[in-house]
Amino acid sequence: MTELLLVLILIGEKTMPIVEPAELLGHITTEDGRRIPHYKVKTETTITNIDTGAEYESEAAAQADVDNPGTSTTAEKIRRDVKVFAPSLADMLGETPE
Repeated sequence: MTELLLVLILIGEKTMPIVEPAELLGHITTEDGRRIPHYKVKTETTITNIDTGAEYESEAAAQADVDNPGTSTTAEKIRRDVKVFAPSLADMLGETPE
């Protein structure tokens, strides 16, 4: 019952997207000697119930709604919008050795 109440509170309310920050994983050296940074890029994910418009604060909250027998939510009714932030062209070109 608690999970159902949580879902009802979220209906029509906007939550913050789930943000995964950018992270430098290392460098790749090309055949011509350039060192190119290898990044995990920044992403923002918004998880929404397509029937109710409810936004979930996490994957776990969406899964709890799907698993709750008191709701009609199925995995097919959960939408994930992912915004990917690409690195700048300067970051992708890498450094030329001297």
